[in-house]
Amino acid sequence: MSADSPLSQIRKIDTRRSAPFATIFMIGLTLLIFYWFFRGGSFRLYASIFFGLYFITRQIWVSVLLIGIIQNIAFLPLHFIWLKMSTSMQSFEDEIDAIKAPEEQYIVFQQKVKKGDFAASFYIFSFIVNAIAFFSAGRVFLIDFYTKNLDPKLIYSFIPYPEYPLQGELFKFPFYKVTGTTAINWQYIFFFWLSITIFFAVLRLLWRFLKLFLSTNPSVLKFRIGYNRILLAVGGVGLTILILSTILLRHLPTQFSFTWLIVDLSHQNTPMNFITAVGTFLTTLMAGYKHNSIASTNLRQGGVSEEVIEKIFRDKMRQSLSNGLLLGAGAFFITNQIPSAFELSVAMFELLYIISPYTFDRFLVQVANKSSTKTAVATSETAPAVTTESSEKK
Repeated sequence: MSADSPLSQIRKIDTRRSAPFATIFMIGLTLLIFYWFFRGGSFRLYASIFFGLYFITRQIWVSVLLIGIIQNIAFLPLHFIWLKMSTSMQSFEDEIDAIKAPEEQYIVFQQKVKKGDFAASFYIFSFIVNAIAFFSAGRVFLIDFYTKNLDPKLIYSFIPYPEYPLQGELFKFPFYKVTGTTAINWQYIFFFWLSITIFFAVLRLLWRFLKLFLSTNPSVLKFRIGYNRILLAVGGVGLTILILSTILLRHLPTQFSFTWLIVDLSHQNTPMNFITAVGTFLTTLMAGYKHNSIASTNLRQGGVSEEVIEKIFRDKMRQSLSNGLLLGAGAFFITNQIPSAFELSVAMFELLYIISPYTFDRFLVQVANKSSTKTAVATSETAPAVTTESSEKK
């Protein structure tokens, strides 16, 4: 008898078991947020927050920056839950990614939700909330409230109506303009990259030769792990680094002049378009690196060989690089058609994401670790008592 296909096995999953209350609550909350969004509630909330901040600061550009910070603070509970469920969420994402056919991915996803998988339900909820937040915040800056008076119906009645003309539409930040460059000789560039290639090749050959003698030395193993991390980090984007560094060496800046880059947030600005595109590229690349690093750690804990991990990581980083270039180019052409206030808000979100490992995420990790430690201690304290009680009953 022929074995069932993966798709037919998935369809045989029994879905009659009722979902847990937490999952039902999450799905209901998601539907409620959807209804609130299509009724214009999220847009009105963001518009009210923005003009409430403007009433306090009297500066458009300050309000744009503050709304990004407030959103990140408001989303801390969501990030904390995601962090606490990081193992479940990673397993869920890896399981979906392992299925190549979109039809089977949808069926597995659907079955998990029906079975009451909280990770799947929370994944949907988190994605929708973040998408609504980003869309609503961006939509606020796309309406023309600069030259036309704001419709009072767009904000809550208790928010003071802004006085016209609006103040603080010009955003200024320090900028260094390149006024002189020099070109490094092609011969030196060639020897530079040849030296780097030989250096890493010699390290790899030495390790292969001395692996049998030094594989148990903790100091050598620590150096080897650091060396592997460097290779994994640059392996997927090596060609891109080579091209960009060559361009830089052929146009090496030698003179700079300080200036203030002045951006009118009510109009399109090409330098801001470029900054947004670069920020989008770096954010996508960083997100891909974080995700791929976690996946590599899980594979390493599962006993997968370093050679296989390196290959998978390189392939994933190449995909992240392609996504970054595509999204960066798309961000440039899209923002080239809209006011710069939207770009400033996007740039703020991207900056907060890039520094999050050293700010908000650092705080959440500490809280999560303390919570896990308390849970582990409580479990260890109650386990002997339960064992003793059960032995007495016997």
